[in-house]
Amino acid sequence: MASPPRRVRIGLQTKVMAPVLALLILLPAFTLWIVDRRISDQTRAEAEAALSTSRDFLLKSLANRAKALATRNRNLLNDSRFQNVARLGDDATTRAFLRDLLDELADDTELLAQLHTDDSPPVAARRDPSLPLDALVKASSASIAAARAGEPSSAVVCVGNRAYDVVALPVVVPERGPAGVLLVAVRIGEAALLALKPPRTEVLLLGADGVAASSLRSVRTENAALALARAPAPPGDDAMLTLINGEHFLGLAGDYGVDHPGEGLRFVLFSNYEWRLVELARTRFTLVALGALGIALGSVAVWLIIRRLTRPLRELRDGAEAIGRGDFSHRIERFSNDECGDLAEEFNRMTAHLQASRAELERAMQMVRNTQHQLIQSEKLSAVGQFVAGVAHELNNPLTSVVGFAELLQGGGVDERTRAHLDRIAQSAHRCHKIVQSLLAFARQHPPERKLVLLHPVIDEVLEIMAYDLRTGNVTVERNFAPALPPIVGDAHQLQQVFINILGNARQAMEPLQREGLLTIRTRVVGTTVEIEFEDNGPGIRPEHLAKLFDPFFTTKPVGKGTGLGLSLSYGIMQEHGGLISARSEFGRGATFIISLPAADPAQHGVASAIRAATASPFPAAAVGRRILVVDDEPWILELAAELLRQEGHRVDVAEGGQAALDLLAREKYDLIVSDWKMPGLNGIRLHEHLAARDPAPARRMLFMTGDVINDTFQEFLRANRLTHLSKPFAIGEFRAAVARLFAEQA
Repeated sequence: MASPPRRVRIGLQTKVMAPVLALLILLPAFTLWIVDRRISDQTRAEAEAALSTSRDFLLKSLANRAKALATRNRNLLNDSRFQNVARLGDDATTRAFLRDLLDELADDTELLAQLHTDDSPPVAARRDPSLPLDALVKASSASIAAARAGEPSSAVVCVGNRAYDVVALPVVVPERGPAGVLLVAVRIGEAALLALKPPRTEVLLLGADGVAASSLRSVRTENAALALARAPAPPGDDAMLTLINGEHFLGLAGDYGVDHPGEGLRFVLFSNYEWRLVELARTRFTLVALGALGIALGSVAVWLIIRRLTRPLRELRDGAEAIGRGDFSHRIERFSNDECGDLAEEFNRMTAHLQASRAELERAMQMVRNTQHQLIQSEKLSAVGQFVAGVAHELNNPLTSVVGFAELLQGGGVDERTRAHLDRIAQSAHRCHKIVQSLLAFARQHPPERKLVLLHPVIDEVLEIMAYDLRTGNVTVERNFAPALPPIVGDAHQLQQVFINILGNARQAMEPLQREGLLTIRTRVVGTTVEIEFEDNGPGIRPEHLAKLFDPFFTTKPVGKGTGLGLSLSYGIMQEHGGLISARSEFGRGATFIISLPAADPAQHGVASAIRAATASPFPAAAVGRRILVVDDEPWILELAAELLRQEGHRVDVAEGGQAALDLLAREKYDLIVSDWKMPGLNGIRLHEHLAARDPAPARRMLFMTGDVINDTFQEFLRANRLTHLSKPFAIGEFRAAVARLFAEQA
């Protein structure tokens, strides 16, 4: 069986290089062709425009010459000698006078002739006896006729191969009247032509029998120009291109003085076009050279780029072949910091995984578990807000029990030491609740709690909490407090969190120094601002790290020792309080953190004090014997609430969940319903909806408890139904005050 024909293999480098090279060559070539055409057309147009300008210049020069001759010869008529000769009317005397006058003229004047009024022969003086007088008079007949009519006239005529400017002037004798016509003929020779011709232009004048005058240098050139002049003229003012003695000329033909038959002459202007072609050739060569150089450089650059781009493919091919042979130790060098380098690393990682899988499957599984664990930790950091919101309810419920039962034990006749321990238990539970709420408020950008805060007690509480860590870290705290520090409006627990972050960072910075650490805390008033400084004698902060201190996830601690969120959270808390936090440090000489907070104004201080006093005063006790239903899904919350209410003399029923509450409400009527908001099954909001649909009165006598975050939906529900709520964990006094307040409002 014949094997199939082998297809021609073309490498990727060739497939890419061929079209790119074709494009690199064709595009510049087409561009150069367009540019060359444009430059050539522009050069020809400029040369033709210059030649047209030279023609106008020549025509104007010829006209000016004719006017000058007419003016000069008109003055001869006023000469007394000419008048005396004209009075005599003697031909011999006139001929002698004209001959003497012709000798006096040192220009190209060739003929002076006086024509009589009748048909008698003219009287003339000629420089060249061969000049045919009759032919000249005949050629000038139109001008002579105008002069006999009393009007001076001038014209350009050709006689043989000579061109003349002729001026015909009427001769008038005062005593006798018209005495004839004075005819003056001035030859247009080479000297005159050189004076008349435009710059950088050659002129050829043609008579009836040949060249009348020329500024060209050789007879051969004149013959070539004569052939061009006698060729059919192109349409319009287009010039003709011809080759004369190996050089290119542009020629433009025209006529001058053709108003009357037999008059005028033909002229041809020549402009050397060779130097323009030389410049054009140089420009073309430069463009071609630059284009070729660009193509060459572009080709080399493209070749290098393609070679660099295909190198990873070649390396991958070699690596795949090595893996196919069972060599899992083959690695590809990372040769660039881009996608190709990433591809090389991925290939190496794949090879390492294959090698590890072949050697030990369990090791590969362990690597997967480690990677999964790292991913989970990263996701925990990115979803801290959702995490806190999810555990808030579960955490606040047991904290409520801790606080409530601790306070119940305090009222049970315990000794002072046990009472202090129980007080610490309640305070710690409240602090746990505030920490969760503070972290959630920052993660979800909720506004902090606003009330008057005295900073010195807050700082003292933080120092008490951290006393053990500071003591074991050999850190001495020096207080330098202002004697009268005004309060600020803010959240004391969030401020505690900020102070704890700063003090913790300072302790960790000083601990590795193995010497006595000193932490100085200063407070002062600057205008309407309260400032707190935390200064340590640790190693300080590097200058390049100062600008990044408050960036999220920035940390100089080793991996696993810090998240980089502490100072970022502190910065956010200060922003919410309308304050600032900053740092200054000289590396090697400690660091100082400065917190600035706006002080509360006196008016606000008075209002807040009144509110605080009103809140602290207990409500009057409600009448005993009220029927109260407590609804919650946590048994210890039910037990705590029932115990507190029974101590007040109320009759209490409990229901574990919303459905159980509905069953009790169907049989009994209650003066107050205390219900949790978030419960499995029928939650607090749906319980209220069922009550409002069946009997609106109990629905208006509801007090909600919640250990979860108050979202916008629940907040709007409370506002729309004019209901109140109590956040978990709560103190016994808060719970009793809330119940008393509701009974007072009903009364």
